[in-house]
Amino acid sequence: MGELWMSFMLKERMESEELMLLRMLKARGGLLDDSRFWNLEKGYQGEVLFDKWFSSLDGEWIVVNDLLLEHAGSLFQIDSLVIGGDRVYLFEVKNFEGDFLLEKDRWYSGSKEIKDPLSQMQRCESALRQLLRSLGYQLPIESTLIFINPEFTLFNCSPKLPIVFWSQLNRFSKKILKQSASSGKLHARHSRLAEKLCELHIEKSPYERMPEYRYEELRKGIVCVGCRGMGVRHHYRMIECESCGSKEALDTALLRSINECRSLFPQIKISTKIIHDWIGETVSKKVIQRVLQINFSLIGYGKSANYVKDTQRLIRTDIKA
Repeated sequence: MGELWMSFMLKERMESEELMLLRMLKARGGLLDDSRFWNLEKGYQGEVLFDKWFSSLDGEWIVVNDLLLEHAGSLFQIDSLVIGGDRVYLFEVKNFEGDFLLEKDRWYSGSKEIKDPLSQMQRCESALRQLLRSLGYQLPIESTLIFINPEFTLFNCSPKLPIVFWSQLNRFSKKILKQSASSGKLHARHSRLAEKLCELHIEKSPYERMPEYRYEELRKGIVCVGCRGMGVRHHYRMIECESCGSKEALDTALLRSINECRSLFPQIKISTKIIHDWIGETVSKKVIQRVLQINFSLIGYGKSANYVKDTQRLIRTDIKA
């Protein structure tokens, strides 16, 4: 990669596997405690809002989102890392809502003490600085805690703290754009750093905590792509949600349902019979079989026959060999 101009995103933000699986479980009544789901969902939506705001800025930098890194035996997560010409910006994004209190370095939501997000960000900054030095980079790090929700209030907050509220984003954007304009051009060395951090990113987070669930305990049917409800009607080649009115092509909805089953139960051998049961027998086996044949490969014979993606087929062939 040569010299870069303007903003460049090397790593886009993706929903975590844990959040996607919890969404599937919630839609099918598989979450007895949905607090973890809502925390992840709200956090992700806050990060999406941050991305929308930051992408509107036309500074010269490289954006690397959603990193999980390790240094000296310690793991640390970065919501958004931005590499500028003369510094690295580290953004910790929070989507808190309501009234909070900061008192003697302790954070409270009502009467309940919560984890200190400033300390969390500072630990992350320290680990990142050590990692950058080990890679041969001495760029200063400028860390900022962003509260992206306009309905958030923090009482007793010192203006000296590296905190930016929703109402301050416009002024903050002017500040970093001014810094970007005076920081010099990005060069290959900057892009190599971004690429190296992406290489070091750990895909599977050890922080993921999935609840126990069983196939027979989950609601069967096709989940609405819009509201995530289960009340969908089948009209020839379309399905329509009775609650929100969302429409989706039948084949698309079936493929999505098949992939949900594969994701939640990777050990299950996918067959026409299994998928017919999974979607609550709302579509004929003939239609299901057609969608499976188009998108998957059939292996085995008789009762042991099942559908796999081509990558799975290669793996199973290698194991058999």
